[in-house]
Amino acid sequence: MWSTAETTTQGRGPLIGLLLLLSLFLPAVSYADTLYHRSSAQLEERSRHAATDDYCFVVMGDSRGNDVVFKKALTAAAGFNPLFILHGGDYSAEGGEEETASFLKLLQRHIPGIPVFVVPGNHENPKFFTKEIGPSYFAFSVPRLGLKVVALDNSNEALSPAELDYLSKELASAPGSTFVAMHVPPETKRWRGHSFTKGAAELEQVIAAAPTVRGLFFAHSHLYDETIFGGVPAFISGGAGAPLVWMSRYGERVNHIIVVRVKKGKVSYQMVQLK
Repeated sequence: MWSTAETTTQGRGPLIGLLLLLSLFLPAVSYADTLYHRSSAQLEERSRHAATDDYCFVVMGDSRGNDVVFKKALTAAAGFNPLFILHGGDYSAEGGEEETASFLKLLQRHIPGIPVFVVPGNHENPKFFTKEIGPSYFAFSVPRLGLKVVALDNSNEALSPAELDYLSKELASAPGSTFVAMHVPPETKRWRGHSFTKGAAELEQVIAAAPTVRGLFFAHSHLYDETIFGGVPAFISGGAGAPLVWMSRYGERVNHIIVVRVKKGKVSYQMVQLK
């Protein structure tokens, strides 16, 4: 049911690249005692009771810097009784031990029992992320719901060939409702600035060739926006607490969450503004 892999940015040279490539095909890592491990167990239990023809999950991102807004985001999310929450990264300013512990305490206090899966952002500290939060890229699926989520690590504003290979491998066995997430949005005609270019064209090709992908989720820009990328609805959700952008050529400057509902095989998206 669960598939995970972890990247590492420490070290240089061809040996590290080879190890990274090999790690994509190694058996799953348990990540015991991490948020990912606990959430995986919670999701397995919650999915047994979920209606196969009507369920939802919540997407949010960039919650750093304002616990008041983040608490509102968590409370709003809980009101929809989601199967899980997908956090697009940047839960803290520096990702240190204290900030990570604070983030975990907020989750436990305000949404106990709701699984939370976190995509690494550029403000995360890899050391504490992998120790307390979970793998830097991963995939999980719920076969009885026909659901799969693939999360990648492009927090360095690039998608490596190894990451793209991992995505292609996971999409090869993807069910009818598959979603892809990463922190930094790709540069497009609409999304210029605060985006990535290395690997963006390749990502678009992979997504366009995967008919089961129903949605893409990004964060990084502190706003809400939606577009089409590779023929698939794509969203930026960076309004869960971080300071909203001063100005932007696209999107809405709002604190928000996104509710993704899958009903009778059809997917809908609702941006919910936080009051």
